[in-house]
Amino acid sequence: MSEKKNLRAVILSVAALILAAALFGLLYHFDNKYNTSLEISQDGAVQLPHLQNLDSGHSDIAYLVHGWKFYPDEIIYPGDEGEKAVEIYIGQHSSFSGLNSDSSPYGTGTYSLTVSGRGTYTMLIPEVFSACAVYVDGEMVISSGSISPYKPYIKDLVFSFEADDEAEILIQTANYSGYYSGITYPPAIGSSQAINRLINLRTLFYGFLVFTSLCLSIFTAVIWYGTRKERHSGENFYLGLMALSFSLWVCYPFVHTLGLSGGNIPYILESAASALCLFCIARAVCLTCLKKGSLPDRIIAGVTGGFVITSLVFTIWMVKYLPDFVPVYGKIIYYYKAALAIAMTVLLIRRFITEKSGHIIFLLTGLLIYCISLIYHAIYLGRYEPAYTGWFEEWGTFILILCFAVRMALENMEIIRENRHLNQHLQEEVQQKTQSLSKLLEERRMLLSGFAHDLKTPLTSITTFTRLVELDNTQLDDESRHYLNIIRRKTKEIQEQLSSINEFTQIDSTPPAFEVLDLVPLVRDFYFGNKPDINVGGVSFELLINGDRPVMVYGDRRKLLSVLQNLVFNSLNYTPEGGEIRLGLETAQNYAVIRVEDTGSGIAEEDLPRIFDRLFTNKAKENSNGMGLFIVKSIITEHGGAIDVSSTPGKGTAFIIKLPLMK
Repeated sequence: MSEKKNLRAVILSVAALILAAALFGLLYHFDNKYNTSLEISQDGAVQLPHLQNLDSGHSDIAYLVHGWKFYPDEIIYPGDEGEKAVEIYIGQHSSFSGLNSDSSPYGTGTYSLTVSGRGTYTMLIPEVFSACAVYVDGEMVISSGSISPYKPYIKDLVFSFEADDEAEILIQTANYSGYYSGITYPPAIGSSQAINRLINLRTLFYGFLVFTSLCLSIFTAVIWYGTRKERHSGENFYLGLMALSFSLWVCYPFVHTLGLSGGNIPYILESAASALCLFCIARAVCLTCLKKGSLPDRIIAGVTGGFVITSLVFTIWMVKYLPDFVPVYGKIIYYYKAALAIAMTVLLIRRFITEKSGHIIFLLTGLLIYCISLIYHAIYLGRYEPAYTGWFEEWGTFILILCFAVRMALENMEIIRENRHLNQHLQEEVQQKTQSLSKLLEERRMLLSGFAHDLKTPLTSITTFTRLVELDNTQLDDESRHYLNIIRRKTKEIQEQLSSINEFTQIDSTPPAFEVLDLVPLVRDFYFGNKPDINVGGVSFELLINGDRPVMVYGDRRKLLSVLQNLVFNSLNYTPEGGEIRLGLETAQNYAVIRVEDTGSGIAEEDLPRIFDRLFTNKAKENSNGMGLFIVKSIITEHGGAIDVSSTPGKGTAFIIKLPLMK
């Protein structure tokens, strides 16, 4: 790139980073459940807004973040008193590991909250891990899975309840299969219309991410398949795989809405899809910045590929046999993402500075935005959860994929422009070469024609004087007469060769006059025009055409008539009196088929492979120069067709011509 383009790219990149940081800041302030603060009365009840305020636009939805009591390792039923309670806010702990003395995510726990309000409220509790039961004022209103006996079931819970002043919400939870447990995300409360609107908007957002990523994946797969042997094909492949893995990663809201049994499996698949997405990012950057197969390339491929396998295999083993390691594993995953993003960014910056290569700035910008999303995630951990859109990391990954897609689109457009430029130059070069070749062929034809013309006079003189010597000089002995016969015979052979040269140069120099032709009238006219001449020789001439349906081809009328002339009269030369010649026309698949068959002497089997060779003749007729069938095949080839022959000595010969039909 030029210096001006470099400066423009850097400015655009900085502007994109500023806009991304501003976007994340806006998300934190305007799409954050934790920014909805509800008052708590002196007796500990959360004051719910009046429904008319919720519907009038003051606050569509409220989020129950503060005021919760948690009873670790206890299942509390309505009316029971718990032994110990911990004051928490939702999001303070991602699992039981932060509340249990042994740091295990496994166990049971009960959440209790007293709310104060009037009216019919609708409540949304997102994906409780991994089994729960919800009670309002002593009555169970909804459940997910089974606490005893334990059976996990992951689902977003939506229910309505009537509040008349104060109401107690009691949520029993249990987890013995997943590495998340309890209530991790703040429940939403409001009117049924507001909750439905929240669910629909969130579904639309994630539907947009999934649908866009899948479309990009399919489109890129098609491009990769068509260009898999060209440069950048590997990057196209990893872009498509990255988009596919991202779509699998962010489809979890649909799973949680529909409900899915299976314990930890959906979260393992979600983690694996996230790890696969990072693997694709790393491979794409390495293809751009590192030599394929080099030591750094192999190390990065091994580390990133290993984390994909870890997400599938080690997570299952860890959750089952080493649950205490879950919190540490979560931190390792975060630091792995951060370290990988920084390493890939350094590689791209180094490549951009040292080589100023193309559209790499787009991939670099996307990676920097992804790094910013990880920074926001670390800063606001436990203080941010999106209400309507996605998490910072999901935004960052999606923007990275879009930047990658823009880069690959520009690269592919550049390849197309280069190919177009090369094609134009190739066409110009072909045209120049064609002109040079045409000029050379024309000079060759003129040389051959002049050569043949110049030799006619001395050959005629040699023939004449040889004949005079034979007629006038009676003193010639037998040996001299033998020599004169040899001279006369060789002179005749030279004259035949010159005649062949004249015939060949005449055909070769005739410019083609291609047009759309109907073979039916062409074959009929040839048949009726030549039937009397053939019948005079005592040979029957038959025409075989099925109906009058047009048989359209693109060809030179005069040259096709020359083909029929050569084949039919060649058959006449080898067909005895009383024999038969048949001229047929039909269609087969996408071809027009012309047949010329006779009942003549046939062609020897050893001669069949050579009959279309130039100057080949079996000397059956003295006037044959071996050019007729060679010219026939040349004309058929010029028309994009093919000609074949079959023959049985003593029974006859059949020539079959195939010409492509007009579409």
